[in-house]
Amino acid sequence: MVDDTNKQAVVVTDIRMPFFSMVIFMVKWAIAAIPALFILIVFGVLTWGMLGGLLLSLTVGKHTDSVRTLGTETPTSVPTSIESTPPVLVESTYFSKLIVEGITLKPSPHDGKPKPRPAP
Repeated sequence: MVDDTNKQAVVVTDIRMPFFSMVIFMVKWAIAAIPALFILIVFGVLTWGMLGGLLLSLTVGKHTDSVRTLGTETPTSVPTSIESTPPVLVESTYFSKLIVEGITLKPSPHDGKPKPRPAP
C-alpha cells in the first residue's frame, strides 16, 4: 500500500540529453505513432460510416414520395404526345429481369438470310 505521508513534489527544470540521442528518440516516437494513426483512421471511418448510414436512413425513409418517379418531368419547350407513358419507377432498377415495351425494329434488308460471301 502507498503511504501518502512520505510523498514529495518534484519539478523538472532541465533534461540534459545529447542531441543525436534525442533525435533517435523522437524518430522512434514518430514510428511508434504510425500504427496508432491507422487505428484512429479505421475507427473514424467506421464511426462516420455508421453515422452517415443512420442519418441517410432517417432522411431517405421519410421522403420517398419525392424520389418515387424518375424521368417523368418534361420541359415546357418539348411538345408532349397524346399517349401517356407510365412513369419509370426507381425500384425497377433493382429487378433482375428488364422488360422493355414500345420498341419497334426496322426489317432487315436480308430478311433473315445470310449475307453472301464474295468470291476469292
